[in-house]
Amino acid sequence: MLKVRRTTPSALFFDTIDQPRERLLRWALRSLEERRQRRAPIDHDLFHRSHLADMVHQEFAGACAFCERPVDPSDGVSHFRPLSVDGDHDGEGYADHYSWLAYEWLNLFLICRICQKQRRDRFYVMGKRARFLATFDEVRAEERPLLIDPTIDNPASHLSFLVSGECIPKRNSAKGKVTVDLLALNDDELVHRRLEAIETVVGAWQTALQDGADISDAVLNTPFLGAWRDVLTRTLSEFGIATLGASSRLSLVRRLRDLIEKNDREGCDRMVAAIDLVRNSDRIRRAEFQREPTEPERAFYPVAVLPPEARLRAPQAEIERVQITNFKAIDRLDIRLGEERSRKSGAPCLMLLGENAVGKSTCLSAIALALLGTREARMLRLTYSDLARSQARDSWDVWGREPVEVQLQLDARSEPAIFIYDPVRGRVEGSSEQSTVVLGYGPHRYFAKARGRRGTSAAHGVRSLFDSRQALPDPTEWLDGLRGRAFDEVARTIRMILPVGDDDQLVNDPRSGICVFAQGQLTPVGQLSEGYRSVFAMVADICRNLLEHWSNLEIAHGVVLIDEIETHLHPRWKMRVMSSLREAFPRVQFVVTTHDPLCVRGMYDGEVVVLARNEEGGITTLADLPDVSGMRVEQLLTSEYFGLSSTIDPDLQLEIARLSDGVAGDPALKIGVEADELVSRLTVGDSASAQIIQEALLQYLQEREKPIDALVPNARAAAVGAVFRALRSSRAG
Repeated sequence: MLKVRRTTPSALFFDTIDQPRERLLRWALRSLEERRQRRAPIDHDLFHRSHLADMVHQEFAGACAFCERPVDPSDGVSHFRPLSVDGDHDGEGYADHYSWLAYEWLNLFLICRICQKQRRDRFYVMGKRARFLATFDEVRAEERPLLIDPTIDNPASHLSFLVSGECIPKRNSAKGKVTVDLLALNDDELVHRRLEAIETVVGAWQTALQDGADISDAVLNTPFLGAWRDVLTRTLSEFGIATLGASSRLSLVRRLRDLIEKNDREGCDRMVAAIDLVRNSDRIRRAEFQREPTEPERAFYPVAVLPPEARLRAPQAEIERVQITNFKAIDRLDIRLGEERSRKSGAPCLMLLGENAVGKSTCLSAIALALLGTREARMLRLTYSDLARSQARDSWDVWGREPVEVQLQLDARSEPAIFIYDPVRGRVEGSSEQSTVVLGYGPHRYFAKARGRRGTSAAHGVRSLFDSRQALPDPTEWLDGLRGRAFDEVARTIRMILPVGDDDQLVNDPRSGICVFAQGQLTPVGQLSEGYRSVFAMVADICRNLLEHWSNLEIAHGVVLIDEIETHLHPRWKMRVMSSLREAFPRVQFVVTTHDPLCVRGMYDGEVVVLARNEEGGITTLADLPDVSGMRVEQLLTSEYFGLSSTIDPDLQLEIARLSDGVAGDPALKIGVEADELVSRLTVGDSASAQIIQEALLQYLQEREKPIDALVPNARAAAVGAVFRALRSSRAG
């Protein structure tokens, strides 16, 4: 970790955040009662836009503020004080306590994804947190964070780096202990990379001292500057130089070269001896550090800031690739998920399209089994015949000996998730442990009111993908048991997905139980429409499962599989269902299937995959698909995604084709009334207003083409007036 000196942002920064900050402040000025069920309106995509990301990337020299791993600008910008924070130790405040600092320049940090996942929403302070809506200067004055802030603190006062790559908290430094523990600064991968960087620099310096040569310029590109600078500082201290007097890579290398030039052979030998002395002393320090008893997490924190009771720790993993072999209708299938979008926040998702019986639901089942791990997958009690692909085309034959295999390639820090059913041994093999929280929902989503319907195993969370009769647990029982912040956390998530107004909310009514207050009407959940109840039950179930592992839903990770996501939804709801789910659960990876082009809204380039059968009858994916984000529904339907040649009524299309053939055969043929009738059956226009205007236009032209004595006076004005009245009537409705 290295001291970072912040600069003053440019005018472009303030122009960028002006309007989003204004919207955020309007929310922040609401009463606490109003804010409880409304998430802060933060434009998370803003932190992934190139110019803002580049500003912060340059400010931190392209390295993580905490661990110094190189960070790509496309990873976006994070925050020192997180926008979503774990439950307060003093029982006050809400998860979005620091949300008003979202656009504060000095709160914007470059933090790698690994440190973000490790820290999650934990931000511990001594005493109380700063007042809500305090200025940033006041926040710094009022709070005493237990996480090192490299823009204010000197990391060298709290941490020391060994030649072997370990990061050691200095004695009596609570900040050092909490920072190392909270961010896992001594995980094996990070220690190894630090070791390589330190050996590169120290080795180059030692070689130059021994040979009287120059230090290679390759040292200038060595990462983990804070780590190897600390080792150099301690080495020169052994040599008798109190301070290094340099901070940048270039100035450090110049300083080393200067020392070589100014010292004679004896001086250079003494510096080599100092290097060896530090190596030897670090071996002893490393052995002592490794011998220290492993204390529980609480031992690192002063009594005043004991963290809340630990939840069931869930591993975090994102799917990058899906490979399925011999699973039901699928012979061999390979799907690569789109890379994380550089200008969008949140986890990458996947939508599967295709005709019936091309394996969309099979893909969801396969993913579920691999993520569950063999221990949980066995609890589904699936047989080989439940999973196997028929060995013959003309008959149903699942008595083969080929194993069923599913392999999921996960993100870089996670082991692959593997599921294998071996028919010879009659057993399930592969990854034994669950890779991440995984939930699955079949196409028939309804909840049962009977008690005791919800199983406790992870396998139960995906059972409806394998058994369409499996009902969702009644959400009202669980919600009725929630109080205070927990109830509001779920309520604010549900209202983001349900099509409710700004003043609508979820209510626990003493007489009617869990109700939705919408459009001035209090309605019990059991009395909602089928579509409302279906989505309500599914979203509540997602919340329930995620909150067993995460303190709030904005930082919850997991994979949610939904078959036929369009079930029971109105067209307007279909168009926003994916964007709403992604906004409500930004770190959750959704893998869904659909037959409806309206549901494609909210997906981005590379996130929609079309399954189809090839000439041999096998299932494959279509390649070179266009970007879905800018396509209209008609364009989607006639594109490779849905493959329709036209969206005109098939009978009408046949009539037009027949008439067209007749005209082509006899150019002198007069079409007459038949053609007029066919044209009148065509609807022109992509929106309601365009269709109204087109209808009025045709009426006007018909009037204008009548004989002079039959022409309606002021036909044009009448048509314009009709359009205006129709639009006004449409708006009122």
